[in-house]
Amino acid sequence: MTAAQLHYPVRALLGDYIRSGVGLLVGLGVLLTTPPSWAILLIFGGLTVLFLLFGFRTVQRHATEVTLSDTQVGCNGFFAKSIEWGQLSRIRLRFYGTRRQASGSSSGGFMELKLSDRGTTMTFDSALEGFEHLAWRATKAARENGVSLDPTSAGNLLQLGIDADSDQPPPGTASEESS
Repeated sequence: MTAAQLHYPVRALLGDYIRSGVGLLVGLGVLLTTPPSWAILLIFGGLTVLFLLFGFRTVQRHATEVTLSDTQVGCNGFFAKSIEWGQLSRIRLRFYGTRRQASGSSSGGFMELKLSDRGTTMTFDSALEGFEHLAWRATKAARENGVSLDPTSAGNLLQLGIDADSDQPPPGTASEESS
């Protein structure tokens, strides 16, 4: 496999940009238009800082480029990190949403994949284009390295169509072969 470049698409981040902008406008609007008091400063100053940090995180995700190869996964953007597949020591996949969303009867929610070696942890969410392929490759590396998965991660991988106990082709490959 050649190296694949994965990105967070603008359409997946648009809601976060809007929420951050609206939060900043409201917080700054109140701070600039009301007489200063400790309560106003504490509440709306705190909210403004939180929305500013949220906006920074969204810009950071937008600038992130994930490189996926046979030997490693790497991130380039504001901060560069990489994990060699042969050094992968932990994989964790969690679903965040309501029970209704988890059961599939409602859309929404997201998954978060955490990969670790001895000194580095990388976190990706399911808005990343190619997330399923990344999860499949990480699962393959975990199996090759003898890393056991917790039951929650194994169940969430099954929700993505990835069986952690079997050596299966990458997502999308089986359907392409049957065509």
